[in-house]
Amino acid sequence: MKLTVNGQERVLEGVDPDMPLLWGIRDLLGLKGTKFGCGKALCGACTVHLDGQPVRSCQTFLADVGDGKVTTIEAISGPVAEAVKSAWIKKMCPNVATASRVRSCLR
Repeated sequence: MKLTVNGQERVLEGVDPDMPLLWGIRDLLGLKGTKFGCGKALCGACTVHLDGQPVRSCQTFLADVGDGKVTTIEAISGPVAEAVKSAWIKKMCPNVATASRVRSCLR
């Protein structure tokens, strides 16, 4: 199965097409920015963009992606992205003092 994530075409061998996109992104591709929240597509923690539209990756299956292009938080850049990341770190990691501890909080 081929998957285009953050502009790079990736091949996932022997993967179940009914696997949620979230686990393909996190477990198979190692991109940990997309988070598991509720597992029911209600909280938005797992949101990624599929062809520019927000989708909940916990309820979107690999087979549903088809030839679509997936964009995760790792590919977002610029001032707006930095503001979002900074606000998330302040909210979710309020006691983090060093860059290495921020990275561990984001896992």
